Amino acid sequence: MDERERVNILLVDDDPAKLLSYEATLSALGEHLITARSGNEALQHLLNNEIAVIVLDVQMPELDGFALAQLIRAHPRYQETAIIFLSAVFLTPQDQLRGYDYGAVDYLTVPFMPELFRAKVRVLVEHYRCRQQLALAQRDAQRAQHFAMLGRLAAGLSHEIRNPLGAVFLHIDILDDEFHHPSPESPAQIDQALAEVRTQLARLDDLVQDYLSLVRVSEIKRTPQDLGEALQAWVSEWQPLATTQGVMLRLGGVHVGCVAFHPNSLRRALWNLVQNALDAMPQGGLLTVAGQRTATQVHLQVQDTGSGIPATQLATIFEPLHTTKPGGTGLGLYIVQEIVAAHSGKVTVESVVGQGSTFTVTLPLSGAEGPVDKR
Repeated sequence: MDERERVNILLVDDDPAKLLSYEATLSALGEHLITARSGNEALQHLLNNEIAVIVLDVQMPELDGFALAQLIRAHPRYQETAIIFLSAVFLTPQDQLRGYDYGAVDYLTVPFMPELFRAKVRVLVEHYRCRQQLALAQRDAQRAQHFAMLGRLAAGLSHEIRNPLGAVFLHIDILDDEFHHPSPESPAQIDQALAEVRTQLARLDDLVQDYLSLVRVSEIKRTPQDLGEALQAWVSEWQPLATTQGVMLRLGGVHVGCVAFHPNSLRRALWNLVQNALDAMPQGGLLTVAGQRTATQVHLQVQDTGSGIPATQLATIFEPLHTTKPGGTGLGLYIVQEIVAAHSGKVTVESVVGQGSTFTVTLPLSGAEGPVDKR
């Protein structure tokens, strides 16, 4: 906010003469003064304008100042807005304490010195400006951090794509050579080259899906549905891959009921955890995907009996571009964290080297915090 930009001060009183006197006193501040002669009119102004300071008469018909202040404080936008109570009737210390209980930052009894009134409002206006400047600075810092992150991710994508692309081109050259100069070994060479091309294309597809997951995470809309049924379908889909790697994939605790979630993105998050677990068990082992429901949350666990994660790495494994796997993108767990956060949830990990790891995704039940699309 420009320091010279005028801010809005809302003056609320059912007496027109008092409103005129407040305007006359505060006009020297050079701010934009908005007047309201009732609580309902004040609420309308609050809905349509950004208000820096509210000057509020206590005794008003229909909706008094205390009740109006309570309504104002209930709105997330105005929980920090400065309110000054004015009263010519409620003059006792108990009245003043009641005003502070209802969210006032000051309570003036009539008559009062106009200069004192103006000075108090001026201080609160400057305090508002300072808060706005701090918020803008924080937003700019977050934006700069965001763009720096995008730069790192773009650089990471470029680097990660280059390796499989190079391998694809190399094996295409091999195929071309075998087709033009066949030999007794050509069938085996061709099969091997085609298998490698498929592997590298699958890796490229994984990279693209990871980056698309990050791009789309802000657009996630959750719908209430049976999470247990989704878990059963996903585990059935992953079962053949686990079997080919000598891993027993077990599903437990599927009766978790209705939860608000976005199927594609939550499946992606759990799949990333399952992939990591399979990579941690190259010699085979047990992989368990399980759900547990509490009064307010659902916990989804992906537990393996693999190599485990050193304690020194646990604090950084969710950071973007951090990887401990050869050929890893460093995005898998970061994507898990972002998708779970978009579901108003959290992901945690416990691990013991040589014994395995347990990742726990905690989601709120339907109706908890966060946007839920109920269409």
